[in-house]
Amino acid sequence: MNVNSKLKRRSLLILSGVLLGLSFPPFGLLGGFCAFFALVPLLIALEDTVRLRNAFTRAYLAMFVLTLIATYWVGGSNAGGHVDPFLMIAGITLDFLHPLFLLLPILLYDATRRRFGNLAGLVAFPIIWLGFEFWHSNGDFSFPWLSLYNTQTYNLYFIQFIDITGSFGISLLVLFVNMLLYLLLRFERVTGKPLSAFAQAIGFRKYLKIQFLSAIALLFILPYLYGLIKLGATDTYARKITITIIQPNINPWDKWSLGTNQVTDSMFHASKTALAKTSIHSDLLLWPETAITYPITLPWKSGDLNSVFHFISEIGVPILTGIPDREEYQKGRDVIPKDAKMMKDSLSFHRDWNSAMLFSFNLDGKPSYQRYHKQKLVPFGERVPFVDDIPILGDLIGWSVGIGSWNTGEGYDYFKLPFKGSLVTAPDTARICTMICYESVYPSFVREFTNRGAELITIVTNDGWYGKSSGPIQHSQFAVLRAVENRRWVVRSANTGISSVIDDKGRFIRETNCMESASVTQSVPLLSERTIYARLGDFIAIPCEWGSCVLLLGLVAMRIVQRKKK
Repeated sequence: MNVNSKLKRRSLLILSGVLLGLSFPPFGLLGGFCAFFALVPLLIALEDTVRLRNAFTRAYLAMFVLTLIATYWVGGSNAGGHVDPFLMIAGITLDFLHPLFLLLPILLYDATRRRFGNLAGLVAFPIIWLGFEFWHSNGDFSFPWLSLYNTQTYNLYFIQFIDITGSFGISLLVLFVNMLLYLLLRFERVTGKPLSAFAQAIGFRKYLKIQFLSAIALLFILPYLYGLIKLGATDTYARKITITIIQPNINPWDKWSLGTNQVTDSMFHASKTALAKTSIHSDLLLWPETAITYPITLPWKSGDLNSVFHFISEIGVPILTGIPDREEYQKGRDVIPKDAKMMKDSLSFHRDWNSAMLFSFNLDGKPSYQRYHKQKLVPFGERVPFVDDIPILGDLIGWSVGIGSWNTGEGYDYFKLPFKGSLVTAPDTARICTMICYESVYPSFVREFTNRGAELITIVTNDGWYGKSSGPIQHSQFAVLRAVENRRWVVRSANTGISSVIDDKGRFIRETNCMESASVTQSVPLLSERTIYARLGDFIAIPCEWGSCVLLLGLVAMRIVQRKKK
């Protein structure tokens, strides 16, 4: 291949990576539209591969550019002048290693194309890609941040149909549009015949291009029509609660170096200030992730727990907050769980969770707390992959801020908040699920809570590690999809921002800025109707994952047979 051909191919690969990178927040609605044709240059650049390694090097370049643009912020270099060495290493590692995951569906597509022909490969392409996205949202190395559906969070009219299909339906439409555009541009390369000859053979000599364009238009028109209907509907809500969101804007590095009581006291003060600013009675205070920085439910921390309940009694408002949780065990006295870690004393063990707790008084006046343990942990940031199988990894890798080795929670329990509705004499109970930070980017996971009865989605997070970068904006925008999928309002409290209230159509009702102290008081509906997606789950993505596995196994088997024959 001559120099000009190599330059053209690399230009196509870089263009594909750039377009994909610009598709993700914060580049808005126009950026999101880039996703609908961003894969076309990549498919063109893969046309003349003869070996898997050719596809590997080409796909890696495109995915590296995408990762660099969309997730450059993971290193945390913008976080208030503080740089954690491990966080920086994790960011650089992500830039170079995550493309290796992203190129997997491209390799399977290329192998399919070379084995069964260009057209068969193209038909299989959406199935392969969607199957990969679903697979990549499960397991210790899951990181669905760069899934194609996350490119359309600004496109509110287009995405309303995901209350039926889930977000993977967005990815499927994006893939279909890319596939049709590529087929329209490279028809002869794909089928071996010019478009005109194919049109003549099937009797549509003049109109085949129009039909291709009409199919693409239909993929936009139908979702937009559905979106017009949904966004144009007027809703009435029977049950509501009022929530006050606290955004304290505490530098995350300072939070862990300050005295624990000092951080809690600052939350008390911020809450009193916020409640004093509004004449509306709040039913709940929502604090961000690890707003309380130590496990106050341990027996020897009863004084601190009593302080929280004293504060709640004083202001008359329950608190839902992010907080570490711990259980301790003594050998010979307790049953030691398998995932418990040994303390310095070889007879003592403990388990720690990044958790959320609801502190309140029951209707009978007794103090109580409910807890939820985070289940979707950030790889390396919160939990080292496979640390249960290889414990030494936990000792080798860890943050300097002390949050690198959480245990994994279980179950889909939601909080039950007693409150008095519009009829003071009729106590009610709000069913609230709380996603802790990274958990909110998992469609299938959040869906489990609403399907089991959660009426409101809350998110507590601490995006302060990433300053005023794209990271907090992306994380905030992804919550739009959870609202639409489940037709639930989303209330979000972020330590340094962005805190927000999002309605069940994905519209931002209230929103704060990054890196400022702020509070928001908002009345939000409690909705109980389950969407089709909540009931049926990922009925699009799961078959695609199965199909991709069958295809992969078939290709491997054919390769083995071929080698044996040789």
